[in-house]
Amino acid sequence: MKIQANGDEKISVILTKNDLTELNITYDELDYSNIETRRVIWTILDEAKKVLGKSVNIDNRLLIQVSPSDDGGCFLEFTQLPEPSDSKRKRLIMKKDAEPVLFCAFDENAFLDCFDFIKTEDKAIKDYSFHLYNGEYFAIIHPRIATTEKLLFSLCEFGEASVSPKSEIAEILEFGRALS
Repeated sequence: MKIQANGDEKISVILTKNDLTELNITYDELDYSNIETRRVIWTILDEAKKVLGKSVNIDNRLLIQVSPSDDGGCFLEFTQLPEPSDSKRKRLIMKKDAEPVLFCAFDENAFLDCFDFIKTEDKAIKDYSFHLYNGEYFAIIHPRIATTEKLLFSLCEFGEASVSPKSEIAEILEFGRALS
């Protein structure tokens, strides 16, 4: 577990796959409505207090952002939010990244059309990469949370797209050839 402060309001935490195993949770199980996730969050915040010598004021609003990492772990960022001007109820907020989309093009022309489409969708897509694997053209796309369904619908014009298991994506990343 790697913990660092990013200013007075932010704490960043990197958890490896082994860290998640020790905490008895997976990235997919992280959901603030889950009591186990809350246990993990408080454990991490306690550890951050020991490492950094400062604690997060949980009486104020707190944004928790979670993103998967390539090694099976995840990144967490805790941000202390400013107090609202009125006396609204204080609550913790947890935002999770959308799952990656795996796209397989019908053929080379469809792949090039998809490439052009993806380049124009910078507001809907955070990150993407293109790969050649077993003679087929793939794109691994990391959409923004609210745009996944629309993106899947749009990509169907060029090939097959789905939210895929990480094992399929890992296989393409490991054995496929990256295209630039």
